[in-house]
Amino acid sequence: MDELEVKVKEGQKGIPLVGESVLPVKYSKRSVTPNKLVAIWFAMAVEITIFYSSIELFESMPVWEIVLSSLFGHALLIIIMLFTQDIGIRYGIPFTVSLRSSFGYGGAILASYFRAVPAIFWFGFQTWVCASAMDSVIMLLTGYENLVLWIIVFGVVQIAHTSLGIKAVSRLSDIATPMLLVVGIYIVVLAFKNYDVNLSSIWTMKGSGEQSTSFMYAAISFMGGWATMAISIMDITKDCTTTAEESRSFGKVTKKFLPAEMLGFIPAVVLYTFIGCVGVATTGQGEPADILITLSSVGGGSKVMLIICLLFIIIATWSTNDTSNLFPAGYALSATFPRKINFAKGIILAGLIGLAVQPWNAANSIVEVMNVIGNLLAPVCGIMICDYIILRRRQLNVDALYDNTGEYRYWHNFNPAALIALVVSYLCGLPTGDASFFVSIFLSIALYYVLMKFWICKKYPQAEIK
Repeated sequence: MDELEVKVKEGQKGIPLVGESVLPVKYSKRSVTPNKLVAIWFAMAVEITIFYSSIELFESMPVWEIVLSSLFGHALLIIIMLFTQDIGIRYGIPFTVSLRSSFGYGGAILASYFRAVPAIFWFGFQTWVCASAMDSVIMLLTGYENLVLWIIVFGVVQIAHTSLGIKAVSRLSDIATPMLLVVGIYIVVLAFKNYDVNLSSIWTMKGSGEQSTSFMYAAISFMGGWATMAISIMDITKDCTTTAEESRSFGKVTKKFLPAEMLGFIPAVVLYTFIGCVGVATTGQGEPADILITLSSVGGGSKVMLIICLLFIIIATWSTNDTSNLFPAGYALSATFPRKINFAKGIILAGLIGLAVQPWNAANSIVEVMNVIGNLLAPVCGIMICDYIILRRRQLNVDALYDNTGEYRYWHNFNPAALIALVVSYLCGLPTGDASFFVSIFLSIALYYVLMKFWICKKYPQAEIK
């Protein structure tokens, strides 16, 4: 038994930092290969929120610009995740633990909820979207209608499955990926077949809205849904298969896992952005469930097609909600009370909260919500990248991450440099409009670097920062 496992058994005075669910994953215990990562990313990327964004943006942008903004926004996220994911791959630690080096032991708990709260919101929202589709389809098939029941049933199923851990999630992704791909392509074929459109004409189609939306605003709205994942990707990559020697090389790690992420993520988000645009352009419906039901019903559609569309919505929502939303929220709660709440209990608690707060009341403002989330998380991401890549050169004192008397204690367990950089960069980004995400992330990097080098590191020496 190593030193950290001993601390779990014996407990710890002060801020609790050690628990079985937040310990580093040993290299020998990891199970996510590059091939499995492709499936996980594809299954996560196919989410109903993309349909909502596409539908809203269609009112003010042509299809080609919506698809291009989706590609641009998601490509930027991959670049950001290139740096944040490395923490998990190299050290096997979850997001909540990785924050301790930059925010301090207490500050990490606070900062983790910048990720956990949006995750809880999205879990409840996407569960409602799926349950609404279930309610609509089941009502057409049987005449029975009960939205509250389907929210509870589907929510409980997701919570129970995700609490089983990464291996259960990975198995679902293996099943979901081929199904989502085939059904997605079929939806496009069905729309083209039954409506007077084709691949060349669809690109210039646009809704009847008079308002205009900038390209950058659209790109950031797509990023907003995934900005949460960009900063907490180590909750997945901590289980990526590697060796101690291989993990020391940033180039080797990137070469091994970046192609898998790009292959699983970028084609999926672009394809399903396009599918959302095709759906709203051809059917005129404003809800994802209504689009799929309408498409499956044209030309004398059968009950079988309704069931297939329902399964598509269920799998798409389920495979995104587990890793993108329940994982980070569960880890945040577990890291707050590591001796009392393990990973499974954290998942259950986060899921129940997500349903109880009823986030579907914000359904009509989903693009605005995603922009707020993206802009709020930008400085957190910038601080993490600056701390790990620029200042520490990928070197972390793992033992100190779990020792509340260690070098990451700073001022009363909070790092003033991170808190100042977070608040100032976020506030400075607000007046810059569509550029606020980029202003906040770059300003947070610059501010954090200066404050650490010329103030904090002199007062609270950091062994990894020369």
